[in-house]
Amino acid sequence: MNKKNIVSFIAGMAVMGVIGVGINGVTGSNAVSSSRLGERYEKIEKKLDTIDKTISDYYLNQDDIDLDQLEEGIYAGYVDGLDENYTTYYTAEEFADVMEASSGSYSGIGAYVSQNMNTGIITIVKPFEGSPAEKAGIQKEDILYKVEGEEVTGQDLTTVVARLKGEEGTMANITIYRQSEDKYIDLSVERAVVNVPTVAHQMLDNHIGYIQIAEFEEVTAEQFKEAVSDLQEQGMEKLIFDLRDNGGGLLDSVCDVLDTILPKMMLVYTEDKDGNRREEWAEDDEAVDLPMAVLINGNTASASEIFTGALKDYDKAEIIGTTSYGKGIVQSIIPFSDGSALKVTSSKYYTPSGICIHGVGIEPDQTVEYDRTLEYDNQLQAAIDYLNEK
Repeated sequence: MNKKNIVSFIAGMAVMGVIGVGINGVTGSNAVSSSRLGERYEKIEKKLDTIDKTISDYYLNQDDIDLDQLEEGIYAGYVDGLDENYTTYYTAEEFADVMEASSGSYSGIGAYVSQNMNTGIITIVKPFEGSPAEKAGIQKEDILYKVEGEEVTGQDLTTVVARLKGEEGTMANITIYRQSEDKYIDLSVERAVVNVPTVAHQMLDNHIGYIQIAEFEEVTAEQFKEAVSDLQEQGMEKLIFDLRDNGGGLLDSVCDVLDTILPKMMLVYTEDKDGNRREEWAEDDEAVDLPMAVLINGNTASASEIFTGALKDYDKAEIIGTTSYGKGIVQSIIPFSDGSALKVTSSKYYTPSGICIHGVGIEPDQTVEYDRTLEYDNQLQAAIDYLNEK
């Protein structure tokens, strides 16, 4: 896939590093903004002057006022007025952190997190092996409750992730809620340089390859190709993709991954507010021609639904698990000259057959609820059983 100039991505329900770069052309935005606010500028200016004077007259902690922070709050508040979960204003510092996280290497605590967009709750999906998070005792399914003493439930996930990152050797002070023990735990986690392992793989019995994709970032396509190559060298005859709890990531990345699997065909297309259509295609006829299965669940979202939708539409794999999240919209990141940026919902995406799964999700071919009472992964076993029958 060709890399683009402006940033656009499929932001998932949200896994750490799910924010990223690509493009989705946005045209005429300045003209729209000017006409929308033109007649209100005088009213807005007067109201801001009134608020500012009130703060000057009554606010107790005058010495603590940060004018830059007040200004950034104006922009963030305006965007927040859209009341849309995926459109967010980033300060210059936040935008730099977003770009760093999508590169696949950064200094932080090292954990995948996801956010339920209905409740705003942020949950630890998995600490990276050997990461500061794992060493501090953070566990899968812990709820991230506070960062530096401030509750983060309902906050923009990208901003929360940015606050967890920082200079190597510094401490991130967090509070988690451990559901299994019904208690809150305060932790100080020393940040370290983290290389994001977005792909894991192994060979199962009967020459069944297993590839887990945690998110779609800049490093994912190369890691995926290495995994496929290694499994092929081991004699892989069938293949399972595990996209459970994959909250999404970069549009370019998921298309590059699909290009490794599928021959030259349309992978996904998007339509913006004016009906302009943009298609993404696999670039060559090289493909993985094996019986395949894809594991999904309710946290499988966005870019991972593009992956699943393409394989399902072309009948290339059996989809097993539970209905996916249902995020069928694209966000573009538009950078501004002062280093800040706006992440804005700019289009809908459609699977190759023309289905928009937003708010609906992808139904599996085999519905298999995950059974926590079992000592084995019953969803994975269902995929193995299916492929053994092939």
